[in-house]
Amino acid sequence: MRVTEPLIQQRADKVYLISHNRDDKHAKEHLQKIDAELKDKHESIEIECIHLNFWDLYECIEEFRDIILKEKENRIYVNVSTGSKITAIAGMLSCMLWSRAARPYFVHVSYKNRQVIQESEDVLRIDDELPTYEIKRPRKEIMSVLELLKGATDGTMQKKNIIQELEDRKIIEPTGKEDEKMTDPAKHSRLRTLLKPMESEFEYVSIKSAGSRSTVSITDQGKRALRIFGVVDV
Repeated sequence: MRVTEPLIQQRADKVYLISHNRDDKHAKEHLQKIDAELKDKHESIEIECIHLNFWDLYECIEEFRDIILKEKENRIYVNVSTGSKITAIAGMLSCMLWSRAARPYFVHVSYKNRQVIQESEDVLRIDDELPTYEIKRPRKEIMSVLELLKGATDGTMQKKNIIQELEDRKIIEPTGKEDEKMTDPAKHSRLRTLLKPMESEFEYVSIKSAGSRSTVSITDQGKRALRIFGVVDV
């Protein structure tokens, strides 16, 4: 079948089985069947089951990203021919976002009798040469700012507080000698350079200037970007 045959053929070391929520009876039965077949035909494989909302694209991408980050030292393959259409889209997007770490594959099957609903399919071939286009992710510094804003009250922070946090993270720091100190105007200039594309190009933030108390707020677009891209660099 689409799930088990590639794993058995390629002698996979580990598989993450992505399923709908734990209360889905049909999904539970299907998982049990897959688990039993793998243990029967490839008993050395490590199996980990993950439950999520099949219909939430952002949740699916977040989960794929976490798996890719966890397994980035290994060869990672994503089956985009199983699950819901949303998980297939999320899997393909994840392989484009982290193309250096993960590759998609598609399992072609043939049904013996298309007039009858069958429990399994005959696998014709496994296509692991799917065309992908690398999606350029925003710089880690940009995602770090979004992370700070999302964790702030009402998603808003004063610029001076953002600067302090970015200094602690070594994002705003002197570029010359180690004992060099940055002036406040230099720090604010560095922050403006970082925020400009976030506001005008990506629309990740909105900025309100009120003298020395300028504030930066994360937008809905910024929240979506944070869910998709995360802060990690895989």
